[in-house]
Amino acid sequence: MVTTPLEFFPPASYIPLTDPDYAALFPHIDEETLNAILHHDFPAAELYKLDTRRLQESSWNMVDLQDSPTSPTSVAFRAVPSAREIYKTLDSLLVPLNMYFSILSIHALANGQPITVPHYFFRYSSHLVKISAQYEWSAVLLYHFAFFARRCSEMLNGDYSGWAKNDVDLMEEILIQHHNKPKIRRA
Repeated sequence: MVTTPLEFFPPASYIPLTDPDYAALFPHIDEETLNAILHHDFPAAELYKLDTRRLQESSWNMVDLQDSPTSPTSVAFRAVPSAREIYKTLDSLLVPLNMYFSILSIHALANGQPITVPHYFFRYSSHLVKISAQYEWSAVLLYHFAFFARRCSEMLNGDYSGWAKNDVDLMEEILIQHHNKPKIRRA
């Protein structure tokens, strides 16, 4: 099998990010979040912002003002849930991750990336499904955050292909020691 080296494509930063098409295609995602995604500096822990099922929770880390006739206005800060609280299951991660991949696919293909970019994202989604069945969820989530950060660094240089590769070093570092225990069937 002969492989050819990937062509270099300039980073997303040269693209004007005021393109109204993104806002029309993803009306539930604010401009700041879209810009972070297109500039590859969107943190994996904030994928929940892309999940339309969680729009009610988008007010996390906001200030609550409470007013009652018997007491003066009080201020309370809501705590932001931890990643383990937000991403309790594979589904809670995959739904917003697929939205992230949709945004990146449109952006990459519109800017001259190879037509295989969506394939890279499908490969990673499949990889997550496989490892979530083999390893403890908390380790899979940690692996995902580290993997995601590495891919964002690569995408800054126009390389999206890392999403299709298994990061063996990262798997050894984070996953291997957290293998799921086999389930014992009782007769």
